This record gives sequence, C-alpha cells and structure tokens, in this order.
Amino acid sequence: MNRRTRTRQKQINILHTTTRKRHSRKQVMQAAVWCSLVLAMIVAVGAALHFGITLALDRVLYTNPRYELAKIEIEPRGRFSERQIRQAAGLQPGQNLWTLNLRRIARDLEKLPYVSSAKVERHFPDAITIHIIERVPAVKIVGLDIDLGTRELFYLDRDGVVLKPRADETPPLLPEIVGLAPAQSELEPGVKLDQPGLKSAMKLLDAIDHSQLHTAITIQTINLSDPLSIKMVTTQDMTVVFRVDDTLIDQELQRLLRILNDPRFQRPIASVDLTLDYNDPITFAQYQ
Repeated sequence: MNRRTRTRQKQINILHTTTRKRHSRKQVMQAAVWCSLVLAMIVAVGAALHFGITLALDRVLYTNPRYELAKIEIEPRGRFSERQIRQAAGLQPGQNLWTLNLRRIARDLEKLPYVSSAKVERHFPDAITIHIIERVPAVKIVGLDIDLGTRELFYLDRDGVVLKPRADETPPLLPEIVGLAPAQSELEPGVKLDQPGLKSAMKLLDAIDHSQLHTAITIQTINLSDPLSIKMVTTQDMTVVFRVDDTLIDQELQRLLRILNDPRFQRPIASVDLTLDYNDPITFAQYQ
C-alpha cells in the first residue's frame, strides 16, 4: 500500500509541475504581446506628436512671412557694403530668420581678408545685425602676387594676415618689412604668415606703440634677414637691433629709452645694438 501511494503522489506532483510550466509560458507570451502593443502605441503617439509639432512650427515659424529677412544692419559699416556682406554670408531678402545658421554666417564672413571677427544677431521679426571687427594694417610688405604674377604692395595686420590694398584708399604711412624670405616671394590675401621673426617684430611694434617710445621714434623699415635679430630703422635714420626673444622686449625697450634720454649723448645716435646682455654698443651720426 505504501509503495502504491507514494507512486501516485509522485505522478500527481509531476503533473502539477508540468501544468505550472505551461501556464507560466502562456503568461509570458501574453505579457510580451501586451508590451509590444503598448510600445507600438507609444511609438505611434510619439510619431504623431512629432509630425504635429513639426507641422505647427513650420506654419507658425519657418514659413511665416512675418519672419522674412528685410533689413541687414552692419556695425560698424566701415568699408564693407551691404552687397558685399550679403554675398559673403549668403544672405538674401526673404529668407526666414528662424532657419538662418548664425554661426555659419559668422564663419563665412571671417573668410573675408579684412574681417578679423564677426558676430551675427537676429532681431525679430525681420532684421539681422552683423558686428564686424576689421583687420587694421600694421606694416607694409612687397611680394609676388600669386594671382597676377607681379610684385605688388601688400599689408600685414598685427596677426601677420596678408591684406591687399583697396583700390580707393590712400596708402597709409606704415613700417615696411624687408628680408622676409621665402614667405615674401609669394603673398595671398587672407593667408597668415607665422615666421618667428615676424611675430616678434609685431610684438615689438605693439610694445613701442604702448610705451613712452611711441613719441620718440617712428619705425620706417624692419629687416628680418637675420634669423637671430630684428633690425629696425627709424625715420631719423637710427638703426636699433633687437634680439628675437619675446621675453626680452620690455627690458630692451627700457634700455633704449634710457639711452635716448641720457643727457650725455648730445650728438644724434646712428645705431644701438641691444642684443648683448650688459653692454649697449652705440654709434653716433657723423656731422656733415
């Protein structure tokens, strides 16, 4: 009796286990189906909302004639015409203000040789303001125009960017760079020259302009033929030789200022060599 009873109980337990597994699989399948249906509904609702919002924005903003570009303001206008700015920036009357990529427009404007930086602002409903910082010529240089194949006069700004003189301007009185080879052989507007000697010369000019020397000397030529020194000649025919070392600029200018203000030197100075650490060799102009 006991053996038969245990056998029946075992068979019943196996039957119950098999039935539970079948019920569990069925429940899992039903849950998966419901999840799929819910997910599909969420996707459908999201797509409908996206389409509806896109359509609403398109009608309210992107195709609304109220936001069509009608005015372009340039600050400061300087020598840039509205037509020139429109061409460089790709702006046309009637464009929708909401669709304009302001960063791209600013980058396109900065490709103009005389533009140092640009900022573009939207003013709803129909205006754009463009703020331009113009490159200012700092020195002049004669080089080969790669487009014309002729030697032409160019300018460089403080960053060493090549600028071509405008046709309607009077050439300004600027120091002339000489001896900058091979970069001086071919020049192209908008291209930046980055020779170490040129960078140091520009920093020297800027330091002179912001020191007491700006009223004492006027630089006429800057000779960069020697890679270890910068030779500047003033309008008074005084030659000053500096080292190509940006860390010594302030020190060298202070030494030069002391020499020019020294009451012992009554005769005009012809040359000063500031490349030595402790001595400043000086020559004086010969009286005629």
